Amino acid sequence: MFEFTLTLSLDRTAVLFVFNVAILGLAAILASVRYLEIYTFRPKIPYYPTLLIFIVSMLLIPLVHDWLSFLFLWEIMTLASYFLIIYDWPEESAKKAGWKYFATMHLLDTSPLMLAIAIYYTSHGTFNFGSITAHGNIIVALFLLGFAAKAGLFPFHFWLPDAHPAAPSPVSALLSGAMVELALYGTIRVLKSVGWSTSEWIIYTLGAMAVLSMLTAMLSYSIQDDVKRLFAWSTIDNMGWMYLLILAGLLGVTGVEKSIGYYVVSHGLAKAAAFISTGALLYVFGTRNLDEVRGIMNSDQLTAGLLMTSIFALEGVPPFSLFLSKLDVIRILLAVSPGLAYFAAIEWVVAFVLFLRVIHTYIISDGRPEPKRKLAGSIVIAVAMLLLLSMVSQFVCEYLWVRW
Repeated sequence: MFEFTLTLSLDRTAVLFVFNVAILGLAAILASVRYLEIYTFRPKIPYYPTLLIFIVSMLLIPLVHDWLSFLFLWEIMTLASYFLIIYDWPEESAKKAGWKYFATMHLLDTSPLMLAIAIYYTSHGTFNFGSITAHGNIIVALFLLGFAAKAGLFPFHFWLPDAHPAAPSPVSALLSGAMVELALYGTIRVLKSVGWSTSEWIIYTLGAMAVLSMLTAMLSYSIQDDVKRLFAWSTIDNMGWMYLLILAGLLGVTGVEKSIGYYVVSHGLAKAAAFISTGALLYVFGTRNLDEVRGIMNSDQLTAGLLMTSIFALEGVPPFSLFLSKLDVIRILLAVSPGLAYFAAIEWVVAFVLFLRVIHTYIISDGRPEPKRKLAGSIVIAVAMLLLLSMVSQFVCEYLWVRW
């Protein structure tokens, strides 16, 4: 008979992940109210029920304390996200992106997690979270493989630039700002169960994957003309930053769990604002191709302003909180690997310059694209809420961290 205790509780490890999902879920629902008007086909997938299942599963994942319930909710999250990715079913690209995502998740994410949990149960006699005392390297490696695939970490990032653009923009905000971050939560849970100590080959493999994620994203920025693909590559970049914090923890730095939680919220708010802003672009101009909307500042200052401000938030420009989170990563890395710290700082600057090029070339350039409709107030409110929270999220995170 299976031994596990279904317990729902909110601890310090989980609280910032739950907060992130809750805020982004609210923003996605609000933004969806008018955004769905862009779809003229008869939907095959019930959008709001599926969206709610997706959000609730992400809220519950950090609250359970056994691997069986975790895996069950993880699979619900994956299935709900798959159906949302293919919501625009008449588009062949959406169906292809959904299939790539579905196959990748079950081969490289769900399967390793199932095997890790099976070995854990066989050797420990329980599904409840606890110390991993037997077959540690095998269990940890399988867990980290599954979570790296969900996070879109190099070389498992190939599904992400297709899946995020295919989904409705409010769903992209959740995929990129909340779902992939839950892979960080799972990683933290596993590493805590081994006292943040594992084999050197696992440590340095994770470090290499993080660095290559950042490099691959940086090299991809300048060749993107689809604004949603551009922001999808930014997700891969930022996952590299967050996994550098994981690396620092494995190299002996204490307190990285707090820094990871802060970064998750900072990135989640900025990335959700960015993707919902692309939804504003789609809603007003009917395209996400940057070449087709050159000079949008001349046609719709509100949409252009939301998109430009979201880029600043995403690239860590003060007063947005991702600035402090990225500084914190560099500070932590200086203690264990100055070379990695310098690499992260240089990558930050280069990425910022590349995004400034996007602003200069497409948003404030010459041209006057023709709007198809006026921007909906619900989309404006959703983006504005996320951007305002992004300015104060460090204070909110500090309160929640101390409270729990």
